[in-house]
Amino acid sequence: MHELSLADAIVSALLKMQQEEGWGEVKEVRLRVGALRQVFPEMLSFAFETVTKETSLAGAALVIEEVPLVWRCLDCGSEWKEDSGVCPSCGSFRREALAGTELEIHSVEVGVS
Repeated sequence: MHELSLADAIVSALLKMQQEEGWGEVKEVRLRVGALRQVFPEMLSFAFETVTKETSLAGAALVIEEVPLVWRCLDCGSEWKEDSGVCPSCGSFRREALAGTELEIHSVEVGVS
């Protein structure tokens, strides 16, 4: 379950930011997680709740925004959202991911200390 290690890394980063910035209570944490990260939101939420117990982040809400996969063809420039490896416009297999690889803390709602 890599969600536990992800939650641990997120919590470590948040605790460091909380200390450095002098945040009060952390009320809500918003994450953006891309489809290619293969993260189960329910499992990540459970892991986050478990890892934050007995820390200053206990009780903080975790909101996960799932980012769908978006491709761009390297030959014709078309963009598409399907999980297909083939460009629907020209049939090329050459593509790059524009979205769907994210794993980031998007925002944190905090109280003033």
